[in-house]
Amino acid sequence: MFSLDAAQKALFAQCDSYVALQQADGAIHRADWGLDDPGATCSLVALCLYTGCHLDAAAHALDYLEAYQRPSGLTDLRDCNFDSSPDAGFILQAMCPALYPLGANPVEAGLAEGAPTSPMLAPSSQGWEEGGGGRRVEAFLRRMVAGTLTGGFHTPNHRWVMSAGLALAEKCFPDLSEQIRPVIESYLAEGFDLNADSAWIERSAGVYDAICAKSLLILAECGYERETCLEAVQRNLTLNLQLFHADGTIETGLSRRQDHGTRAVPSSLIVPLLWAGTLVNEPRFLQAAAFLQEKSSCDGYSLTQFLRQYGEPGAIEPRLPDDYTAHYPVLQAHRIRRGERSVTAFGGTTRLLHLVSGQAELVSVKISQAYFGVGRFVGDSIGEEDGVVVLRSEGKLSPYRPGYELPLGRPVPPEKYQELRAERALRRVADCTSELEIKELEDGSGISLRYVTRDGLDRVPAQLALDFAVGGVWETDDTALQPQAGQVIFLKSGVGRMRYGRDMIEVSPGASAHQMWAMRDSEPAPGLVRVLLTFLTPVEACVTLRTTSI
Repeated sequence: MFSLDAAQKALFAQCDSYVALQQADGAIHRADWGLDDPGATCSLVALCLYTGCHLDAAAHALDYLEAYQRPSGLTDLRDCNFDSSPDAGFILQAMCPALYPLGANPVEAGLAEGAPTSPMLAPSSQGWEEGGGGRRVEAFLRRMVAGTLTGGFHTPNHRWVMSAGLALAEKCFPDLSEQIRPVIESYLAEGFDLNADSAWIERSAGVYDAICAKSLLILAECGYERETCLEAVQRNLTLNLQLFHADGTIETGLSRRQDHGTRAVPSSLIVPLLWAGTLVNEPRFLQAAAFLQEKSSCDGYSLTQFLRQYGEPGAIEPRLPDDYTAHYPVLQAHRIRRGERSVTAFGGTTRLLHLVSGQAELVSVKISQAYFGVGRFVGDSIGEEDGVVVLRSEGKLSPYRPGYELPLGRPVPPEKYQELRAERALRRVADCTSELEIKELEDGSGISLRYVTRDGLDRVPAQLALDFAVGGVWETDDTALQPQAGQVIFLKSGVGRMRYGRDMIEVSPGASAHQMWAMRDSEPAPGLVRVLLTFLTPVEACVTLRTTSI
């Protein structure tokens, strides 16, 4: 499954594809920006050097990079980060390994003794060195290292990206060790930002977990706090194993970054899983890497580097954990995985539930009351006991509601209206406290939701919104339709089914106490298909969600 020959073929194809994108100025241009991209151009140079191919293209790319490089030695991520030391960390991670084949002994370069090497991957230095290419790359990277040492960061993962990049630069340029080592140690002195549930601050299983894992593995291999780095990687990757859906996509509803709410196979985790699984002897990591490789191959550059260092692993059974429950009190989340079905409950947000079963996807469950602007159900707390998950909403999104503000009896200048608001007395009404209980059905076919209002006024409109992914067919006993994005459907009674090919999510029973298509203060779902069950308070309603495949 993990073949050096196949990885090298992917690597050369990757190199060719980058060179094909090179423009007349030597740079790769981002089509979605309409601008040249220094980072991608650095990757082009790295690929050319590592493969020994297209060295003329690498030289032309260096013309651009030397002209673009800022006085600090840094470059830009042109849609957000300028004069960017964090992005220098990514560039150093990409380019430094490409310097090792330029005459370095594999063991001295950090490759495992006896690991397989390939003459295909040792660039011919003749034409390259005659043109001073190696000296140019070295000068470019040395200037970048100087900027990185004092450049700083602005998101948590940058610390580890920069430290790892500098650690690789230290291997390339040992004379800089006295400058580099204290900076890496100052970042590592902060300690790793894993919480008790083993999530990084950014909680980004789809993007940044792989970046952190790779960076810490580099640091470990370079001799920086090896055991501490490996422990942190192992903890976070173990959490990742419990976030996968059956198709290899990963739950991103907890993320605080751009992958939030996306569904993709995280191919960037393949090499970190392989690498960590090898170093800590964890078969589950290797099995997960093999499973993901079947779904979405990783990039040839990273995989080739790994296989050159460690050799090809033996036969691995492609597998993800598929039968477990896990509660995460710090993340305010709960996970259930039963074969093709995975359920994620969320606290701290209006998105309360995510259900996936094969191709079928219930993207979100949301509950709301039309109640003084504070009726949206937010899981202020989430607990689990005896297999029952309880989300509780206190209905306190505003300090002034639910209630009515009373007069101050003195002038209130318009410009001081908000400032004086805190001085007003209030006529309070009852809070709209409510709970949602989630538990597995005894027959194993799905889950039940029990929505109960615990406080608040009566006769208040309420709704339970089931927001499905587009692409399904909605069926009841007497109706079938292909709903479109933004469509709202009332399930007034009986059973409804959203079918995606052979996979289906069944909802029952319906409820119809009102017919507000866009109830006041509820959140819309323009990109999804919404199925509504409606109530008037007080509410005690049980809804069953069954998953089947035919």
